Amino acid sequence: MKPPEPSVNGHWIHAAVDQYEGPLVRYATHLTGSVDAGRDVVQETFLRLCRAERDKVEPHLTQWLFTVCRNRALEVARKETRMKVLVEIPVCEPAAEPSTECETQETTSEILRLLETLPDNQQEVVRLKFQNGLSYREISEVAGLSITNVGYLLHTAIQTLRRKMNVE
Repeated sequence: MKPPEPSVNGHWIHAAVDQYEGPLVRYATHLTGSVDAGRDVVQETFLRLCRAERDKVEPHLTQWLFTVCRNRALEVARKETRMKVLVEIPVCEPAAEPSTECETQETTSEILRLLETLPDNQQEVVRLKFQNGLSYREISEVAGLSITNVGYLLHTAIQTLRRKMNVE
């Protein structure tokens, strides 16, 4: 016997999960300080998406998902009074010849380490922009900031990171 065909709405939800689950888990994990809590937050986010009216959510799906995820993650973080996550990056083994992949990993590790030294609001906009590819407008809606403030925070964060990369 053949399983029933998923509804059109079901395909839409599955496509959203496929596209956004990973970025949302990373984002929620950063905000909650826990991978498990981050996964729980994302699960709740998608459950809310299932209950939402498609035609009201679909035109701004990215902002909607990140906003719901952010609000729930901040609730969880407040309850658990944790806001930091340790990011683990695999360490490259010394090789006979320098590896471009290893150098890239080291640079990424250094940038993430320096990112953790920035104020929380700067970390958040940098992660939304560069890890998740959101536009300034989308970030402003997710974080509840003006577009100008998002631009300022990103500019300040990038300048600080550049300065620290050249000094250290």
